[in-house]
Amino acid sequence: MNKEAPPNGAAESGQFPTESHTEPSHHREGELTRRGFVRTGVAGIAAGLAGSELAGTAWAGDRDRGHDDDRGHRHDPGHGGEGRRYVLKGGVVLSLDPKVGDFEEADVLIEGRKIVAVGPNLGASGHVIDCKGMIIMPGMISTHNHQYEAIQRSIIADGLIVFAGDADQQQTSTVNAIYEAYGTVVQSIWTAGRIGPAATPQWDLGRSPYDPEDCYNAELIACLSQITQGITCGTDTSQSSHTPEHTDALVEGCIDSGRRTLFDYSNGVNRDVPGVYRVPYGVPTSPNEYPLRGLQRLSSKYFNSKDQLVTLGFAGGPTVIPDLPAPYTGLTGWALGREFGAFINNHNVGNAAIPKLALDAGLAPFDDVTLVHCVRWQDNPIAQISHSHQGYPNPATSAAWKIWADNGGHVSIAGILEAQMRHGMPPFQMALNYGVLPSLSPDVDTNMTPDPFSLMRGAFVLQRGLANDLTFPLSDPGSLPTPQLLTSQQCVEMMTVAGAAGSGLLKKVGTLTPGKEADIVMLDYDNINIQPMNNAYGSVVTMMDTRHVRHVMIAGKFVYWNGRLLGWDVDRIVRRAVRSRDRVLARINGPAVGSDPGIIHRSKNSFAHPYRPAFLTSCCYNGQNESAPHYSLRP
Repeated sequence: MNKEAPPNGAAESGQFPTESHTEPSHHREGELTRRGFVRTGVAGIAAGLAGSELAGTAWAGDRDRGHDDDRGHRHDPGHGGEGRRYVLKGGVVLSLDPKVGDFEEADVLIEGRKIVAVGPNLGASGHVIDCKGMIIMPGMISTHNHQYEAIQRSIIADGLIVFAGDADQQQTSTVNAIYEAYGTVVQSIWTAGRIGPAATPQWDLGRSPYDPEDCYNAELIACLSQITQGITCGTDTSQSSHTPEHTDALVEGCIDSGRRTLFDYSNGVNRDVPGVYRVPYGVPTSPNEYPLRGLQRLSSKYFNSKDQLVTLGFAGGPTVIPDLPAPYTGLTGWALGREFGAFINNHNVGNAAIPKLALDAGLAPFDDVTLVHCVRWQDNPIAQISHSHQGYPNPATSAAWKIWADNGGHVSIAGILEAQMRHGMPPFQMALNYGVLPSLSPDVDTNMTPDPFSLMRGAFVLQRGLANDLTFPLSDPGSLPTPQLLTSQQCVEMMTVAGAAGSGLLKKVGTLTPGKEADIVMLDYDNINIQPMNNAYGSVVTMMDTRHVRHVMIAGKFVYWNGRLLGWDVDRIVRRAVRSRDRVLARINGPAVGSDPGIIHRSKNSFAHPYRPAFLTSCCYNGQNESAPHYSLRP
């Protein structure tokens, strides 16, 4: 049996039938075309291409058109469609479903979009994919990512998120310099195009430096790159909905990628006219009414079916939104989102009051809500925590965690990002103590990778490192008992089962369960890095990385085959993302209308004109803690 057989369901003779594209098309209604943002839809499907050829040949329509702003989509191999059957044969199967079980060697039968059967020697007919030497498992699911920031990757790799009142941090902006942090660099300079209050800015471009096309390019490279890493579904909280055109570009980037996504409709910065907010139809309105109009428009235009890869989320909060017209008057953000069938995904950094506020507002149960980060929710100051409610020097109790756990709320922890960026200690132990299996998220590419192997390994070593340290009396002045340690399997469950639940999709994906949709990754272990393999879950969490992602299937369709994206000119996608980065940076260096337009060139590490991110030096160095001396180190 040939591992390199192409995912086309054809006979082994090499004759590959023509297929139709069965995914729904999403056509722009003219707005972005006026901005020179031309959509290049995939209308026809070519035939006669083997898998390796398919990944290296441009779609004929792209060649004929030849536009510089082409989106880079190639021949699409098409959906499996009715009657298409695949047999994933002879792999190590990790179903993540206790009722199905795991197998040292088994098959997975897929028909159309759905998993039909899982078990040894199924003997089923269909196009056979030889999976010997591979682990077959559910696609990995992350639950919070600002994908529009993908063109700002690693821009403040040494930087922090800065909160008011941190005694060891300098002011974020002064007349002398801009402290390079997430709030100033990413959210102010690159996203809003403004530093300081809207009424009295220190620097103001008068617009966001992002155009809709830049939003689209960022979304596309984020989704496609995550497919190559084994992420078949992600939640996108793209805070770049500055105009309806920007929002459309964000949504369509997700749709066109072919990856499953929860689009968490979030805020932007209105820059049309100071003090005037416009609904999608150009009518000035209250800023509080903007979420309603956006949800109305988006739910009608893009999200009129639950049976699609991209679904609707909402980042509105649990408090009442003022100025909403009837029949929505008096609704909270969560209630408003629910009116449009949106799954709720909110930031929560150190705000332990939210669970009780939501409970008192009558918004429970919280099974359609994921709160992200959930750091610093403890009732009392504590330096260490253990299992149950033990802590040092105070009890490690949390009314917020109890309310959230008791009412079915989901939690997303961006462990490696929170540890690096100073959100607070990633609350893995608190979640475990209160019986919550958290999902995992990358949060921001500006500081950390979205790679799911890093996310799982980060959770694994962080919880175990803190717990293990309590076994040494020298490190445990409170005499706390050591908590149970996370297992490799639990970390995989965080990246699959909990990810699906935290996206509102557990009935559809997250496990290899017959009847669910076939979002599947195949990981290659028969290589010099992993063999001899002695534990499957341990290999995934402690040994593997993105190099081991061999094939990826979403809703029964192969989107990544033998280490190559299907249907995309990857070089072109990368070039477009780089051009977007360069255009955004050029706008930042363009004319400013603020009171001190030169301040952008006096940041901590970009002293000269033009402003640019630090490239060969550390960003933000000695900006993390101005009161501490530089390290004097020897090798």
